[in-house]
Amino acid sequence: MAMTKRSIRILDPATGRGVRVCPGPSSTGACPLARPDGVVPCAGFLIAPAAADPEYWPLPIPIGYRHCDVIWNERARTGLHKAERAHEQWQAGLNREVQRVRKLAAGGDPRYRRMTDRNLEKTALWRWRLTGQAQALRRSEEKNERQAETYLAFVKYRRTSGTISGASTVRSA
Repeated sequence: MAMTKRSIRILDPATGRGVRVCPGPSSTGACPLARPDGVVPCAGFLIAPAAADPEYWPLPIPIGYRHCDVIWNERARTGLHKAERAHEQWQAGLNREVQRVRKLAAGGDPRYRRMTDRNLEKTALWRWRLTGQAQALRRSEEKNERQAETYLAFVKYRRTSGTISGASTVRSA
């Protein structure tokens, strides 16, 4: 996945004020500003792209850290957004099916005309769940959630195992 050039703000963890700006990872995911010892310039600070989604940013970077996690956080965010879209589409499909079943009941369809509203909703849910579209949307939601969780778990693992020994916390003021 090619990263577009952007400005990543490096923020002081105590004040939240900008300390420096970074162009973000290279197309390979490497930090272009890493020191000769491999430590990234945002180590010990918070990072956030401009116009960052507050649910996923700012991201704390441990002292002595040697990796750029922007790409992994963005992949997790993208996966979660795709999962949310699939869920919304699934719910919209169910709503359409409920409306269709209610319309048939109101029109006197013998299969539905004596059902209560609750039974109509249950029937619509049952019918919708059996469609290929509903099943594909559910699989898409689950797949994207798993991918997002995997990316986040990878970052967490790398942070706990890939830092300078004993230096895995964000520095305080």
